[in-house]
Amino acid sequence: MGSPTNCSEFYMCRVGRPVLFSCPEHMYFDVDTAACGYEAFCADNDVNLSVDPLEPLGPQYTPIVAEPSRLVPTAGACLGAAAGAIRLDPTSGCSSFFQCTKAGPLRLECPAGTLFDSNRMLCDVADIVSCAFVPTNPVVGGTSNLLSLLCTGKKNGHKIAHPTNCERYIVCNGRNKPQELKCPPGTAYNKQRSICDFKHNVEC
Repeated sequence: MGSPTNCSEFYMCRVGRPVLFSCPEHMYFDVDTAACGYEAFCADNDVNLSVDPLEPLGPQYTPIVAEPSRLVPTAGACLGAAAGAIRLDPTSGCSSFFQCTKAGPLRLECPAGTLFDSNRMLCDVADIVSCAFVPTNPVVGGTSNLLSLLCTGKKNGHKIAHPTNCERYIVCNGRNKPQELKCPPGTAYNKQRSICDFKHNVEC
């Protein structure tokens, strides 16, 4: 949904709460395609201002503001997709996703403490999302044997705090194989809650 006050901004809902995203510089949100584009201009957006944008339509929530978006024309995530389509970002460990635009894939970062849920196609609290793309880069160096031991006998999806880096955590795949994930920027792994949490809530 386009912002009624700024044509470069738009909202996506996350469990009933608005998340504010910004289009890249010189791009505007096009309400017809529900995507950022160069051809979209404020005068053409036809934002319906018959309703006072300052008048609450329901419960009042302060929008969650996401990191600035950026075009990634070489990503290839949107081949054959219509403008406005949402696509997974297989390189981010679910911390971002792509919105397809006429200019190419637009990478949108989920707000701190959230990840992109590949089933519901939205950003949500990190500990309840289903992430289809776990980075498959092998864990290298002296900790690889230790990480394998940490996952011995653990069920698929079991999360463990990284032994040397509180901004990372381990997900076990049920075959004693560790998968190392990085928390979104500004967060660290909270082993008590088994989620990426704001750093002030985490003891490193």
